[in-house]
Amino acid sequence: RSESRWVRPWGSPGQLGAQKERPRGCHCYCYQCQSQVPPRSGHCSACRVCILRRDHHCRLLDCCVGFHNYRPFLCLLLHSAGVLLHISVLLGPALSALLQAHSALYTVALLLLPWLMLLTGKVSLAQFALAFVVDTCVAGALLCGAGLLFHGMLLLRGQTTWEWARGHHCYDLGTCHNLQAALGPRWALVWFWPFLASPLPGDGISFQTPGDVGLVTS
Repeated sequence: RSESRWVRPWGSPGQLGAQKERPRGCHCYCYQCQSQVPPRSGHCSACRVCILRRDHHCRLLDCCVGFHNYRPFLCLLLHSAGVLLHISVLLGPALSALLQAHSALYTVALLLLPWLMLLTGKVSLAQFALAFVVDTCVAGALLCGAGLLFHGMLLLRGQTTWEWARGHHCYDLGTCHNLQAALGPRWALVWFWPFLASPLPGDGISFQTPGDVGLVTS
C-alpha cells in the first residue's frame, strides 16, 4: 500500500532547501501541498503528497517508504536476499557442471553475456535459462543485501536517508530505542514475520529526542 494514503493532510520539508536540525515539534511549510509539515516528513514529487518520516521513494515498488511501511520494506529486503541466495545455491551445482565442461573464456562469456551466447548459438535455450536465472538471482541478492546493510545502519542510528545525507543525528535514541521506534516492541520477531502485531510507539508526527529518553529513564 502506498504510504501517501496516511499522510495526505500534511506538508513536507522536502522542497524547503537546506535545513538545520529542527527541535521536536517544530513544523515547517510545504509550498507544494500548501500546509504545515510535521518533523521528518518530506514531499515526494512522484507520489505528489507529503510522507510521514519519509525515507525515500522506491522505484521498484512504486511507492514511498516512510513511517508506516518502513518495517515491511526492511523485511522485504531481508527475505528477498535470502530467497534469491537460496535459489542461487540450489542452481549452483548444475551451472558449475556446465561451466567445467568448457574453457575459461566460455565461462566468462556465459556468465557476463548470456544473451549474446544465445543469439550466436553457442548455448542452448536451457543452458541460457540456467545462466540467466543464476545471474539474476546473484545480482538481486547482492542488491538486496547492500540495501539491507545500508538501511540497517540507518535503523541503528535512528536516521532516515535524508537525515543521513545531511548528517542529522537529533533523533538517535540509542540502539534499543531506535529499533523499537522503527519496528515496535517486538522488533526481534518481526524480522521473521513482518505482519506480527508490533505497534509502533509513535504517531509519525512527533518524535522523541535523546533528551526525552533521558528524562524518562532518569
